[in-house]
Amino acid sequence: MAGCLAACRIALLLGTFALAGCATYSDSFGAIERNISARRYDAALQEIEKQAGTKPDLVLYLLNKGMVLRMKRDFAGSNQALEAAKTEMERLYAASVSENALSFVVNDATTSYAGDDYEQVLVHLYMALNYLELGQLNEARVEALQVDTKLREIGEKIPGSKFTEDALSRYITGMIYEELGEWSDAMIAYRKTYDAYKKYQVNYGLAMPEMLKHDLLRLAQRQGLADEVAQYREEFGIEPQREGSSAPEREGELVFVLNNGLAPIKREKIVGASTPPHSVMTDTPATYMQASPALPVFVNIALPYLESRHNKVSSARVRVSGKQTYTQIMEDIDAIAKSSLDSRMPAITARSIARAVSKVAIQQSVDRAGRNRNNDLAVELLGSLLVRVAAVATERADTRSWLTLPANVQMARLSLSPGNYTIAVDLLGADEKVVSTQEYPGIVISRKRKTYLIQHWMSD
Repeated sequence: MAGCLAACRIALLLGTFALAGCATYSDSFGAIERNISARRYDAALQEIEKQAGTKPDLVLYLLNKGMVLRMKRDFAGSNQALEAAKTEMERLYAASVSENALSFVVNDATTSYAGDDYEQVLVHLYMALNYLELGQLNEARVEALQVDTKLREIGEKIPGSKFTEDALSRYITGMIYEELGEWSDAMIAYRKTYDAYKKYQVNYGLAMPEMLKHDLLRLAQRQGLADEVAQYREEFGIEPQREGSSAPEREGELVFVLNNGLAPIKREKIVGASTPPHSVMTDTPATYMQASPALPVFVNIALPYLESRHNKVSSARVRVSGKQTYTQIMEDIDAIAKSSLDSRMPAITARSIARAVSKVAIQQSVDRAGRNRNNDLAVELLGSLLVRVAAVATERADTRSWLTLPANVQMARLSLSPGNYTIAVDLLGADEKVVSTQEYPGIVISRKRKTYLIQHWMSD
C-alpha cells in the first residue's frame, strides 16, 4: 500500500508539472508585446525569431515578423515575410487530413495555423500599404485586387462568415485607381466600399466614414452620374463641390493611417469536471459515465475567448501648415476578430466535446485492461492516473492569432500644396486630451499625388 501511495504521489507531481508547462500560444507573446509597446522593434524581432522553428506556427511567425518589420519601416523586408506567410497560407488552405485527425485526438492547437478568414485578407492589405509607402503604386494595386479573390474563397468555404467584405481594402483600392486616373474603376471600388460599410454597420457597429461620402459624391459628379449625385446628396446631406474650383487639381494629398493599439488576444477558459466511481452520464457537457471502481474520470473542455487589449488612444489629430484634420476609424479589427470567433465557436465546442468523449473512453479502456491482467493494485492505479493526467493536460484551447495586428485602423486625408512639410500628430484619449505628440519632418507632398504616412501606436 505504501508503494501504491508513493507511485500515486509521483504521478500526481508529474501531472502537475505537465499542466504548468502547457502554456498556450498567447501566453508566449508577452515579451514581444512589451517590446513593441516600448518601440524596441529589434528586441521584438529577436523574440519572434525564437518561434521560427515551430512548424505548426510558421504562418504566425511570418505574419508577426512582417508586421514588426513594417513598424520599423523596413517595408521591403516586411513584404518578403508577408509574401512567405501568404504562400504558406495558400498551401494550408486545403486542410491536412492527418493534422485534423491529430487535433481530434489531442487539441486544435496541434494543427498548422493557416490564418483566420480576416487575417488571410489583411495580409494583402498590409502588403499593399507597404508598396504605397515605397511609392510602388502598380504593385499596391495588384495586391489590393487579390483581396477580391480571397473574399470569394472565404464566401465559398465559410458560408456563415460575416467577413464577406473588407471595407478598408476596397477603399484603398479606390484611392489607388483614382491616383492612376482610372476613374471608372475608382468609382466601382468606392461603390463596393459603400456596400461594405453598410454591412459593417450591421455586423460590427462601424459607421460609414465621412471621407467616403465625399469621394462618392465627387466621383459621381466627375463621371456625370446625375442619378447617383442626387442619391448621395439626399442620403448624406452634403453638397458636391462647385464646378470651376481647380485648387484640388493643383494640390497633392497627405494620407495618414494610424494602426491603433493591438488586436484582441485569445485566452483560454477551461470547464473541468470529475465524476465519482459508478456515476451516470449527466446533461453537463464536461461530465461523462465512468467505469473504474477505483478512480473518478477527469474531463476538461478548453475553449478560447478574446480579450481586448488596453489602449489609451481613441483618435488622432493631424496638424500641418496651419491646417488640421482628425482620423476616422476605417477598420475595427477588434470587432471583426470577435465576430469571427463567435461564428466558429459552435464547431470549436463540438470538437472539444467529442475529444472529451473519446478521452473518457480511453480512460475506461485503460481501467478495464488493468483489471483484466490482474495487475498489482499500485500498477493499475498508476496507469489509470497517468492516462487521466494526460487527458487533462492535453486539452488546450487554440489561442493562436495574428497578435501584431492593430485593434483598429484609422485614416485622415488632407489636401496640401506641393512642398516639404513637418507633420504633427496628436494622439488623443477618450476625453480628447493629448496622450502623445509625434512629429514627422521631411514629408514631401507632390502635385496630384498621394503621400502615405502610416504609423503604429501601442500603449505602454
